[in-house]
Amino acid sequence: MVKVGTASAEKGGKGKGFLKVGELSVHSEIVIPVLIVNGRESGPTLWVNGAVHGDEINGFMAARRVAMELDGQKLKGTLICTPISNPLATQWRQKLNPYDYLDLDQQFPGDPQGLISQRVAYHLFQEIKEKANYLINFHTAATPYAALPYTVYKVVPGVKPEISQEAEKLARVFGTYATCKVDISSAKGELPGGLGGALDVNCALQGIPAFMAEVGSGGKFEEENIIAAERGIKNVMKYLKMITGEIEAPGKQTIITKRRFLYCDRGGFLVMNVKPGAVLSQGQKIARIIDLFSEVETLEAKENMFILMVRCNPIVHTGDRVAFLGLEWE
Repeated sequence: MVKVGTASAEKGGKGKGFLKVGELSVHSEIVIPVLIVNGRESGPTLWVNGAVHGDEINGFMAARRVAMELDGQKLKGTLICTPISNPLATQWRQKLNPYDYLDLDQQFPGDPQGLISQRVAYHLFQEIKEKANYLINFHTAATPYAALPYTVYKVVPGVKPEISQEAEKLARVFGTYATCKVDISSAKGELPGGLGGALDVNCALQGIPAFMAEVGSGGKFEEENIIAAERGIKNVMKYLKMITGEIEAPGKQTIITKRRFLYCDRGGFLVMNVKPGAVLSQGQKIARIIDLFSEVETLEAKENMFILMVRCNPIVHTGDRVAFLGLEWE
């Protein structure tokens, strides 16, 4: 039998329940929903985590669908899903936990005596490091942005090369056109905040190959991207021989090895000239900022670049992100 919190599943069966991580002032429990499909035959345990940021919801719908569809009698190994791992942020329809304003994906491995997000990270990670052989951590672009699905795997200092290599295989097998390779020893500055507290990084440090799947935009269900995420989970399960079938991946994949955000200097109204997935040459126009009277800023490609994400909320202030760029790829 496999058990996580109140969820348990016998061989060949399914289970659902909750992992308690805290309580509110009125003694309402703070819980993470758990879905388990325990295969009749032995095999690896794949852990699928969603909504580590509360507004990033495509992945949790995909995890739910796959878990509901799977037949434990035909499964080798175990699928464990925590589709909503940041329940307080999800309730408030926002990225961060409103009770401590922390980014849950920077809190792992957690602290059992810390702020609530640190405690959530601790209780969740205790289960993951005990049970998981592999992990997919679902994300999306934030709510004001649009993106095509892509994956991210990280090279973590001190981790055995075979763990990083297996994480790369999983990220590519998931089946998106673009995969980002992030060496966290040299990636400082490409993203705000630290990377050391990320779930996939801490899994790697425990010898668990893990990667991030970025599947579209936040704040809404996007059917096309949910379907892509479902297909990706199944691809990984096929690769791990948990289920049968052919892996459905694009014939060509781009490995992006250097990234950065593009920020605007002026405030106003954003007019984008490009869409996610575009490849630009130096000098091509990315976007322009206008006010009610004139054009106040033009943003052009300073080098060749791959467009991973663009802003779709047109109201911008100085320092807002306009796009997420791949600068080097193979």
